[in-house]
Amino acid sequence: MKDRLDQYTMAQFIDIACGDYSNIDADADTARRVAESLIARYNEVSDPVATRTRVVEKEKESKILAKMKLYRIILNLINVFDAYDDVRAILSEAKLTNISSVADNERMKAKIEQLLRSETSKYERMLKENHGDAGQENVSASEIRDSFDKQTARLMSHYKFAISHETISASIYASLVEMACRQQRQQVSK
Repeated sequence: MKDRLDQYTMAQFIDIACGDYSNIDADADTARRVAESLIARYNEVSDPVATRTRVVEKEKESKILAKMKLYRIILNLINVFDAYDDVRAILSEAKLTNISSVADNERMKAKIEQLLRSETSKYERMLKENHGDAGQENVSASEIRDSFDKQTARLMSHYKFAISHETISASIYASLVEMACRQQRQQVSK
């Protein structure tokens, strides 16, 4: 089974990006996973800055979700078991000593509720800010093909040579995109 970007032509990769997995010799579930991996690898090669930014955003999102879950669990321990001492121990372990040191149980509970609201608000803002990224999943196959055609035209103009999707490998094409972007950024910064 071909699972590396260099094993596909750009034409095959564009088909895969459009949701046609017939070029991947595997069952449907495996083909979908390979396609996701190929697309992620293409993005890593062609635009490493954007890929790092997406990773950082996912990391922030994961941290916020973890805090929200922690606060919900802690509130459940308080509401169901009245386990303030256990909650203080958990908060201390989580290095949240500013909360665990609050002497009054009700004030500590109110502080945790406030932190949960704050993290929930952060998460909702993050989702709204990233909503544009979620809309990309609804892009049609013809729009994807058009964007690759426009990108290829820019590359041909930049490098002054013809590029055929039928013969160039997807990994070489991604590298050309990255190099052109880097060269253009360098020219702008001069």
